[in-house]
Amino acid sequence: MKTLPTLRDKKRYMAFEVMSEQVISRAELSHEIFASACSLFGDTGCSDINFSLLSYDGKYGIVRCVRGKTKEMRAALACITKVRGTRISILAVGISGTIKGAMEKFIQQTLINKSEPDKEYK
Repeated sequence: MKTLPTLRDKKRYMAFEVMSEQVISRAELSHEIFASACSLFGDTGCSDINFSLLSYDGKYGIVRCVRGKTKEMRAALACITKVRGTRISILAVGISGTIKGAMEKFIQQTLINKSEPDKEYK
């Protein structure tokens, strides 16, 4: 039996950027996010966040979480410092209500801004 739309949890999609010395795989990153959230908030807090890694291409990714727990998800991402002994830093770029919005507003705009040289306008 399906859950009525009014009873479903509202979700938010957080775009993030990974800065690391080596390429980190999707499985390793997912495991580290889970371990970080569980160590910060415990098992019940981790289940309240209800996160999942939706996309990750080696540099940028999107993680889904419950609407009221975006600050906790951002904290869990920020606390990850090492994966397999490789130093890593995760920067939350932005939060959106849809996957499409997260991709267009944050990930594609970041790529466009980095590829364009600085221009002076007069």
